[in-house]
Amino acid sequence: MKWRWGLLTLGVFLLMSSSWVSTGCGGGGGGGGPTAPPPPSSGISFSSDSSSGSNSIRLSSGGGSGSLFILDVDAQSVTDLYGVSFILHYPANLLAYSNNSETEGTFLSENGSVDTDLQVTERQAGEVIVGISRLGEIPGAAGSGTLLSLEFNRRASGTGRMEMMDHDALDSFGDVQVEVTWVSGTVTVR
Repeated sequence: MKWRWGLLTLGVFLLMSSSWVSTGCGGGGGGGGPTAPPPPSSGISFSSDSSSGSNSIRLSSGGGSGSLFILDVDAQSVTDLYGVSFILHYPANLLAYSNNSETEGTFLSENGSVDTDLQVTERQAGEVIVGISRLGEIPGAAGSGTLLSLEFNRRASGTGRMEMMDHDALDSFGDVQVEVTWVSGTVTVR
């Protein structure tokens, strides 16, 4: 079974901040004309490409506030999921990845009762290599939950894509689950 983790690790390795906030100031002073609408509030939002169906891995918003954005990677109605690896492409002109900010979700570890390993490396601005796997001779996880979370800081305003590329989902036999749907999305930074 160690070969499974070696396979996933090999796949991950083969694939391989500053922020600013703008605020608007309204002018003002008398006059009887209509007032201008307030400027948009600063913040970061994320929209998945589609609603997640069964047997999918998807990106979703994990929250954050102001200039901080947390991106979750979720499993939805999966069976025998032992591990995943992918390269996350993100708009480096809009966001900066916060190195060593990754946190493991509770899904694969079953709330800490199963040993797992999470590896995250930023290969270059705009590309983060991710691998997470169970360890040992155990079945894969079934159901839905968060696999991991990544943090990003705001760099500039705009809209861009966040996509999982070169992805694999492995079952407990070390086989790639080709039927898994990968759902990416769009981030909007204000």
